[in-house]
Amino acid sequence: MKLVLYLHMHQPWRLGRFRYVDLGSGRPYVDERRNLEIFRGIADRCYRPALSRLSMALREFSEFRFSLSVTGTFLEQAERAAPDVLELLREVVETKRVALLSETYYHSLAFLLPPPELQEEVDRHRAALRAEFGVQPKVLRMTELAYSDDLALFAQQGSFRGMLMEGWEGVLGDRPSTHVYSAASAPSVRLLPRHYRLSDDVGFRFSSKGWSEYPLTSEKYVQWLASTPGEVVNLFMDFETFGEHHPASSGILDFLSALPRSVRRSPGLEWATVEDALDLPDRGPVSVPVTISWADQNRDLGAWLGNDLQRSAFEAAKKVGVLARRARDPEILEVWRRLLTSDHFYYMYVGGHGADAGVHQYFSAYGSPYDAYANYMNALTDLRRRAIERLAP
Repeated sequence: MKLVLYLHMHQPWRLGRFRYVDLGSGRPYVDERRNLEIFRGIADRCYRPALSRLSMALREFSEFRFSLSVTGTFLEQAERAAPDVLELLREVVETKRVALLSETYYHSLAFLLPPPELQEEVDRHRAALRAEFGVQPKVLRMTELAYSDDLALFAQQGSFRGMLMEGWEGVLGDRPSTHVYSAASAPSVRLLPRHYRLSDDVGFRFSSKGWSEYPLTSEKYVQWLASTPGEVVNLFMDFETFGEHHPASSGILDFLSALPRSVRRSPGLEWATVEDALDLPDRGPVSVPVTISWADQNRDLGAWLGNDLQRSAFEAAKKVGVLARRARDPEILEVWRRLLTSDHFYYMYVGGHGADAGVHQYFSAYGSPYDAYANYMNALTDLRRRAIERLAP
């Protein structure tokens, strides 16, 4: 059984407070100082200690390997706030046992926009990874593990060998997520489905004292992995799982350090990167005509476009995008693309209950989804004004 540990690193450019009275004032939309302060805090709690432990595991265990995706907005903030984090990333990538993945530069909803936005964002992300790490990824990861037949076609046209997807019964049916499949719409694209139960045992449930399996040890977890039938277990989760979503006091960093040794003691388990896993046998085509994601219980796009606030904001952003492109002003286009980052729409989530609602509240710094919507729309309206002024003769 191959184990694929894939971790996603992302930080958005969060908006500062932008009121209606600020329209036309020249006030920046992004609170850069606050964003960099947030990044430095997460670097202390998560990025430095977790990367250090992963680096140590690579040195100690020659068979250990893992995979990473790093958004462009993460790279921008790391360069300004914590350049040593970038150096730690370079060090692990240079071992040749860490695979990097491609995605949208801005962690955006560009895959829902007309061409060429998605292509341009993925191209920019590829260029950033080449410049920063000297690599050319072979696997595509769309924002929040979004996947569909159309996105597989996009991957095939971009010469990607594989894509990640949610290993959800709603699309796999009775087929297990512990095999590699191919895209029905693009047969050359291999699909790696996330084992969401085993991933979420660490990503969401690890520090929950109400969980029946609490506390989770590396030995217990490896027993679960070893007893799972199939050819590959894809453990996909946010990098911030290790020290941010679960604090160091929960034991999560010690769990991360102990995992490679526990796997070594289980002879049936073998580490692999996402690229390694693509060489496993193709167990047949999977068709996903409607876009799915790894977010919330419904596994759809409802986390970002599930209510009128979100849909209104996104439709307005699409219209401003037309003006931003016509304006031919690189600064206006850059600001617009930052506003496409999926997090802004995530903060506008209304409704839901239980775990879904709690996760949305955890990530949002706004008092309510309506505050998030008003703030976003004020900034977008001001950007529209700037684009129109740029177009004026």
